[in-house]
Amino acid sequence: MKTTLFQDIEIEYSRQLVPLLLRNSLMLTLCCRHDRRLLTLAPNVETLDVELCTFPGPSLVTCFGRQAAVAVDSQVQLFRLDATPWCDRPRERAWWWLFPDRSRFLGPLRAADLHLTAQELWLQSETDGSLLQMPLLDVMRPAWHPGDCPQTAGGEWQGAGLALDGQVPAYVALTALRSKTPYSQLIDLSSNQPLPVTLRQFHTPRLHQNELWVLESEQPALVSFNRSTGAITARHAIEGQPTAVAFHATCAIVAGSLNSEATAPTPMVSVIDLRTGAALAQLHFRSGLTGIDGLALIPNLADPAATTSPEKTAST
Repeated sequence: MKTTLFQDIEIEYSRQLVPLLLRNSLMLTLCCRHDRRLLTLAPNVETLDVELCTFPGPSLVTCFGRQAAVAVDSQVQLFRLDATPWCDRPRERAWWWLFPDRSRFLGPLRAADLHLTAQELWLQSETDGSLLQMPLLDVMRPAWHPGDCPQTAGGEWQGAGLALDGQVPAYVALTALRSKTPYSQLIDLSSNQPLPVTLRQFHTPRLHQNELWVLESEQPALVSFNRSTGAITARHAIEGQPTAVAFHATCAIVAGSLNSEATAPTPMVSVIDLRTGAALAQLHFRSGLTGIDGLALIPNLADPAATTSPEKTAST
């Protein structure tokens, strides 16, 4: 294991993490709502460089091509990504790659999930699970509501995640409120019908390489389904309680926390091999953070080999 110190943050990580990020020309960005922090971890030869910025309650981050969006209290802030430093002073180089662009105000609405495409933002409301379409240059408008689905109409639901197929919403996860036994639903938006999955509690659906994945809550795991039948096709156990996931090639990067009766929760990130379920690398925050709410993989703009194509690199 290796250790990186930055201000009050202490990070312990396996030696395999930096080479993995370097090989794929990636940086890791983390949202920490309670700590009011947005962090980027960038590989640098054999160590991790930490860039830190303070935001009012950052909970989700997503990127598409050279744009990024961060959900903070009462708004979504949009940025453009640029490899040209805007400041030469060393510590004010933090977020040298993140240039403010514009903001979209949400008012009392809180986002459960957020996706950025070439022309718009797709946002799921945490309050009732509804789906909102937010063109980058136009007003926000409703796109779907649990009341539109016969099996969820009339119930009380909370948003638990949204999966895009390309740039189009494909699946919505909902968690039942006021239920004696908590349970989740996964709605296929193409048919407006629930997918008959056997898991009781899950969140954060994602499509990657035509596979549908979710994070299981009861018995922490990364689980994939058959998109037609809802049958489980893979299940990779996860250490700790998962909160967010992003995908790249044959890997999943899962954020969560290790819970212990003796100590405070330890925020962590694991890199999972989707073919075997093996943990390829891990990272633990020994101090400085209390939790991780969202994550994204973005191109390492300091690396000339980083992609410049307008494809979404990862989901939050």
